[in-house]
Amino acid sequence: MAKVNGAQSVETIPGRKIVLSAGVGKTNIDELKWLTETVLESAAAWKASGWAYIADCSKMSPVTPAEGGELVIMTKKFVEAGCKAFGFAEGSSVMLKLQAQKNTQRSETGVLEGHFATVDEVLTWLKDEVKI
Repeated sequence: MAKVNGAQSVETIPGRKIVLSAGVGKTNIDELKWLTETVLESAAAWKASGWAYIADCSKMSPVTPAEGGELVIMTKKFVEAGCKAFGFAEGSSVMLKLQAQKNTQRSETGVLEGHFATVDEVLTWLKDEVKI
Protein backbone atom coordinates (compact mmCIF):
# COMPACT_ATOMS: atom_id res chain seq x y z
CA MET A 1 0.00 0.00 0.00
CA ALA A 2 1.28 3.46 -0.86
CA LYS A 3 2.27 5.94 1.82
CA VAL A 4 0.88 9.41 1.11
CA ASN A 5 1.79 12.92 2.24
CA GLY A 6 0.15 15.86 0.48
CA ALA A 7 0.94 15.74 -3.24
CA GLN A 8 3.37 12.82 -2.86
CA SER A 9 2.96 9.04 -2.58
CA VAL A 10 5.57 6.27 -2.23
CA GLU A 11 5.35 2.54 -2.79
CA THR A 12 7.64 -0.35 -3.69
CA ILE A 13 7.25 -2.51 -6.80
CA PRO A 14 6.48 -6.08 -5.68
CA GLY A 15 9.25 -8.56 -6.48
CA ARG A 16 11.71 -5.86 -7.59
CA LYS A 17 14.16 -3.53 -5.86
CA ILE A 18 12.36 -0.43 -7.06
CA VAL A 19 10.74 2.44 -5.19
CA LEU A 20 8.07 4.42 -7.04
CA SER A 21 6.90 7.87 -6.05
CA ALA A 22 4.07 9.74 -7.71
CA GLY A 23 3.04 13.33 -7.36
CA VAL A 24 -0.14 15.13 -8.26
CA GLY A 25 -0.30 18.89 -8.71
CA LYS A 26 1.93 21.23 -6.75
CA THR A 27 4.40 19.96 -4.15
CA ASN A 28 6.52 21.80 -1.57
CA ILE A 29 9.82 21.42 0.27
CA ASP A 30 8.28 19.74 3.33
CA GLU A 31 6.63 17.12 1.12
CA LEU A 32 9.92 16.58 -0.74
CA LYS A 33 11.78 16.07 2.56
CA TRP A 34 9.13 13.52 3.58
CA LEU A 35 9.48 11.89 0.16
CA THR A 36 13.26 11.59 0.57
CA GLU A 37 13.04 9.99 4.01
CA THR A 38 10.21 7.65 3.01
CA VAL A 39 12.02 6.43 -0.11
CA LEU A 40 15.22 5.90 1.89
CA GLU A 41 13.32 3.88 4.51
CA SER A 42 11.67 1.80 1.77
CA ALA A 43 15.00 1.02 0.08
CA ALA A 44 17.19 0.60 3.18
CA ALA A 45 17.42 -3.20 2.86
CA TRP A 46 18.75 -2.89 -0.70
CA LYS A 47 21.69 -0.56 -0.06
CA ALA A 48 24.36 -3.22 -0.63
CA SER A 49 22.76 -4.81 -3.69
CA GLY A 50 21.46 -1.63 -5.33
CA TRP A 51 18.01 -0.40 -6.21
CA ALA A 52 16.21 1.95 -8.58
CA TYR A 53 13.92 4.92 -8.12
CA ILE A 54 11.01 5.89 -10.34
CA ALA A 55 9.48 9.35 -10.13
CA ASP A 56 6.08 9.54 -11.77
CA CYS A 57 5.95 13.26 -12.55
CA SER A 58 3.27 12.96 -15.24
CA LYS A 59 0.62 14.69 -13.09
CA MET A 60 2.94 17.15 -11.35
CA SER A 61 3.32 20.88 -11.79
CA PRO A 62 6.86 22.16 -12.44
CA VAL A 63 8.83 22.92 -9.27
CA THR A 64 10.29 26.22 -8.07
CA PRO A 65 14.07 26.76 -7.87
CA ALA A 66 13.97 26.12 -4.10
CA GLU A 67 12.17 22.83 -4.61
CA GLY A 68 14.65 21.97 -7.36
CA GLY A 69 17.44 22.46 -4.83
CA GLU A 70 15.72 20.01 -2.51
CA LEU A 71 15.51 17.50 -5.37
CA VAL A 72 19.29 17.81 -5.88
CA ILE A 73 19.80 16.97 -2.19
CA MET A 74 17.40 14.05 -2.57
CA THR A 75 19.32 12.70 -5.58
CA LYS A 76 22.61 12.78 -3.66
CA LYS A 77 21.07 10.97 -0.68
CA PHE A 78 19.55 8.28 -2.90
CA VAL A 79 22.86 7.59 -4.67
CA GLU A 80 24.67 7.44 -1.31
CA ALA A 81 22.04 4.88 -0.21
CA GLY A 82 22.74 2.56 -3.18
CA CYS A 83 20.37 3.87 -5.87
CA LYS A 84 21.77 2.80 -9.25
CA ALA A 85 19.24 4.40 -11.60
CA PHE A 86 16.55 7.07 -11.72
CA GLY A 87 13.62 6.62 -14.08
CA PHE A 88 11.26 9.49 -14.77
CA ALA A 89 7.71 9.08 -16.11
CA GLU A 90 6.93 12.55 -17.40
CA GLY A 91 3.99 12.08 -19.73
CA SER A 92 4.37 14.52 -22.60
CA SER A 93 5.83 17.40 -20.56
CA VAL A 94 9.06 18.76 -21.99
CA MET A 95 9.35 21.16 -19.02
CA LEU A 96 9.34 18.31 -16.48
CA LYS A 97 11.95 16.41 -18.49
CA LEU A 98 14.23 19.46 -18.63
CA GLN A 99 13.83 20.11 -14.90
CA ALA A 100 14.56 16.47 -14.02
CA GLN A 101 17.66 16.40 -16.23
CA LYS A 102 18.95 19.67 -14.77
CA ASN A 103 18.42 18.52 -11.17
CA THR A 104 20.30 15.28 -11.84
CA GLN A 105 23.18 17.21 -13.46
CA ARG A 106 23.31 19.59 -10.49
CA SER A 107 23.61 16.62 -8.11
CA GLU A 108 26.96 15.75 -9.74
CA THR A 109 26.40 12.07 -8.90
CA GLY A 110 26.62 10.64 -12.42
CA VAL A 111 23.64 8.39 -11.64
CA LEU A 112 22.07 6.65 -14.62
CA GLU A 113 18.75 8.24 -15.60
CA GLY A 114 16.05 7.54 -18.14
CA HIS A 115 13.10 9.67 -19.26
CA PHE A 116 9.89 8.09 -20.48
CA ALA A 117 6.21 8.86 -20.94
CA THR A 118 4.86 6.16 -18.58
CA VAL A 119 5.82 4.15 -15.51
CA ASP A 120 5.45 0.93 -17.53
CA GLU A 121 8.10 2.19 -19.96
CA VAL A 122 10.43 2.96 -17.04
CA LEU A 123 9.86 -0.52 -15.56
CA THR A 124 10.73 -2.14 -18.90
CA TRP A 125 13.90 -0.02 -19.22
CA LEU A 126 14.98 -0.91 -15.67
CA LYS A 127 14.41 -4.62 -16.35
CA ASP A 128 15.96 -4.82 -19.82
CA GLU A 129 18.73 -2.22 -19.72
CA VAL A 130 19.62 -1.72 -16.05
CA LYS A 131 18.84 -5.28 -14.86
CA ILE A 132 16.90 -4.18 -11.78
